[in-house]
Amino acid sequence: MRDDVFLGPSMVFTNVINPRSAISRKNEYKSTLVKKGATIGANATILCGIEIGEYAFIAAGSVVTKNILPYSLVMGTPAERNRLDE
Repeated sequence: MRDDVFLGPSMVFTNVINPRSAISRKNEYKSTLVKKGATIGANATILCGIEIGEYAFIAAGSVVTKNILPYSLVMGTPAERNRLDE
């Protein structure tokens, strides 16, 4: 299925909120949903359990810690909506 999602180079999806090397957390994996037309820039990090709305744009190097509304432009650490986007 083609959903026109763009994933930039070296961007990362995490899979568990509190990873520890000595503790198995496989039962705590959380899903992340990226909806149609979303763009995630290079070197962005998306924490697990997040939903990224349709056609949202995540700037390069951003760290996404909460859900992103459809058509939003977010940037920074943590990623926040750009004032020009409101």
